[in-house]
Amino acid sequence: MAERERDGEFGAFLAGFLTGALVGAVVALLFAPRSGEETRRLLQERGIELKTQAGEVAAQARAQAEAALAEARRRAEEAAAEARRRAEELRQWLEESRAQFEQMMGQLRRAGPGAGGSAAGGGTA
Repeated sequence: MAERERDGEFGAFLAGFLTGALVGAVVALLFAPRSGEETRRLLQERGIELKTQAGEVAAQARAQAEAALAEARRRAEEAAAEARRRAEELRQWLEESRAQFEQMMGQLRRAGPGAGGSAAGGGTA
């Protein structure tokens, strides 16, 4: 959970950073003492640079997202395997308990109806 929040904070920071860089570059170029043609050329160059940077940042973000997804899948698979293991243990325990119960009931039936009363009652005087 904390990792997901940290990734979200990083993404927000990155978006803000890129937006600020873009706005700063445009403002700097517009207020610079250059001719219109030179300003357009600089804007085009900066646009290409920013596009390249944005592509790199997007690739990094994609790689981080893929790594986080792979980790989440791994953890989910581990949790599912553990749940299956515990379910199998519970099934085995239930089968063993049922077998023991049936064995005890069989012994009680074979002992007959009077066997339980004489041992518990202590006999007659």
